[in-house]
Amino acid sequence: MLFFHADWCPECRATDESLTAEGVPEDLTVVKVDYDEMTDLRQEYGVTQQHTFVQVDGEGEAIHTWTGSRSGEDILAETEG
Repeated sequence: MLFFHADWCPECRATDESLTAEGVPEDLTVVKVDYDEMTDLRQEYGVTQQHTFVQVDGEGEAIHTWTGSRSGEDILAETEG
């Protein structure tokens, strides 16, 4: 799971704090990607705003993209849905 975040984004900071405090569900790995610095990955995955999540498979192919999750449970629900 890629989490495109920006330090200046209040929603991103809140999600980051939640993931740090509560952790993420088992079998889920979240990789933070700096929205401002990693423009190549933003382009590769079609990310146009911070606080975007991209679920990828083992080959790095995008499976599902969304915004707005605030916790590990939210992310897990989005990946299972």
